[in-house]
Amino acid sequence: MKLYNLSIPEKVRVPAVASLPHSGTYVPRSIRKQFKRGFGQIISPVDWYLESLYDFLPELGIPVIQATHSRYVVNLNRNLEPPLFGREGSCAVSEATCFRKPLYDRKPTQVEAEKRVEKYYFPYHRQLTRMLKKTVKNFGRVYLLDLHGYYRGPEVDVCLGNVNETTCSERLIGGFEKALKEQDFRVVRNDLWVGGHITRYYAGMDNVETLQIELRFPAYLEGENFEEDEVPERDSDKFRNARVRMRRVFSDVIRELV
Repeated sequence: MKLYNLSIPEKVRVPAVASLPHSGTYVPRSIRKQFKRGFGQIISPVDWYLESLYDFLPELGIPVIQATHSRYVVNLNRNLEPPLFGREGSCAVSEATCFRKPLYDRKPTQVEAEKRVEKYYFPYHRQLTRMLKKTVKNFGRVYLLDLHGYYRGPEVDVCLGNVNETTCSERLIGGFEKALKEQDFRVVRNDLWVGGHITRYYAGMDNVETLQIELRFPAYLEGENFEEDEVPERDSDKFRNARVRMRRVFSDVIRELV
């Protein structure tokens, strides 16, 4: 199975790249055998259906890279500082889910964790780096939009994070804030979700601005409780409505940036 999916516009018209590191669900059999019994094919939570919600991005001229493998294989939005295996919030290979449910009957060894990083982590980041460098070469700059979903956290619709105003300009974060509010999304910035590893790391590249966009599950999915091990429905008027509004948001921001 491919480690990531690429959606590349016929013509890249915008100095932007979108990353979806947590919407993958696949877990290789060799890794799944280490998990505790009782986990289904999809281990909750996932950044549910963001690849479908944002499928309009290539139409707007924005290339997209989307991870296919679960964050519980390796978390692409964590740095590689030791230990590799441990707490979900800081380690590349997590010992528990985001809802603090222990994952393993047999924990991976250091060597196994290193192999996961080599096989699943580095390819995604190498490809993302190539996409950013190509965009900078073509446009002189690039806006990296790191797209996520969440449930536990601020009870609004969208959290924008640029690590407390350090990883992108006011023009970018303010443009999204304004466009989101115009589409009746409730928005906060740098409230809990200030930006993870991808937002922080790639902001260190020349001519790269980064912004993390966290969309709360109830803003686009039917349901009240997303902590159960059930897969939420995508086929709903709420999802379709959110997609239309998000398309308007990105169209408005792109128009201002370009």
